[in-house]
Amino acid sequence: MSVDGGLRYPVRMVLRRVPRFRIDPSLSHSGVFDGGWWPRSRRIERELPGLVQALWPVVGPVLHVAVERSAWDGVPERITVGGHVVRINCFSSSAHTMSVGGGHQDHFLLLVVPPATRRSVALAAVASAASPGNSRPASRLLASPARRGRSQPLPPLPQ
Repeated sequence: MSVDGGLRYPVRMVLRRVPRFRIDPSLSHSGVFDGGWWPRSRRIERELPGLVQALWPVVGPVLHVAVERSAWDGVPERITVGGHVVRINCFSSSAHTMSVGGGHQDHFLLLVVPPATRRSVALAAVASAASPGNSRPASRLLASPARRGRSQPLPPLPQ
């Protein structure tokens, strides 16, 4: 698996780091977000291949993503995942969102939880973003669970 710019990452390295994400299982696009992702770092060239591989069986081929440039430590124009090129576009919107697009003109909007976020906040935000019909903006989803009044247990994400 290669990342443009000559950097090389072995497949086993990406697969060992299972991405921490959830997506609305109905794929209904009924909420503000279609899912949530909690990357481990701000290095998109390291984090994105694992997410793309994990999304592929759920949403189909990922051909492009759009991210807010300021949320990442450098953004390449494309990466190659499993022999497929994924274009990366930048937009000026929320540092906490990512648009993922496939070959069927279907787009998915993901909440991107900052890597340094407290685990309890990140788990709650990802779970809420992946709930069908979610209606809260990123700023509310990333607020402290105590401020939201959330008390039910949260499902685990990969470590």
